[in-house]
Amino acid sequence: MSKGAGKAPQVDESDKWRIEEDLRTLVRAEEIRKDPKRMAAVRRMAGEKLTELKQISTQ
Repeated sequence: MSKGAGKAPQVDESDKWRIEEDLRTLVRAEEIRKDPKRMAAVRRMAGEKLTELKQISTQ
């Protein structure tokens, strides 16, 4: 087992809001991954954005 396993790292109060927001983001990402319709929409939009970026880079 790794050194310090099972112990939560010390967190500065100033970083706590960011960590909580990161956790919410990860939870939402997992919800999206589990929803086939949402993932299909994300992939479709990602493809559109990639096409737009390619057009910009060739100008």
